[in-house]
Amino acid sequence: MDLRKLDDEHYPAFSTGQAAELLGVEQPFLRSLDNAGVVTPKRSSGGHRRYSRHQLGLAGRLRELFDEGHTLVSAQRILQLERELAEANAELARLRHRLAEVEGDRPVGPTGDSTE
Repeated sequence: MDLRKLDDEHYPAFSTGQAAELLGVEQPFLRSLDNAGVVTPKRSSGGHRRYSRHQLGLAGRLRELFDEGHTLVSAQRILQLERELAEANAELARLRHRLAEVEGDRPVGPTGDSTE
């Protein structure tokens, strides 16, 4: 067995029961996310759902949003916007790093301006 697979956040390592226990939810909640096409786990050779750590994170965030009163549609939109914001922030950090390299490693402030 290759235990390095467990380091992969997309490796489907958890059964529905394990996932439910880790998240503190009931198994039907996870099945409903699968039926709605929101979190689609892989299937084992026997047809059992297998969840990855990434999917558990999504399911947990959805549970939080539902608990806050959001509908499935609004929760999905919030997740999409959160992903887009994270991607934009990562791109901004990469650009700031490149700018600092081009400017000769002068410190760059949060607005992208040189702090000198």
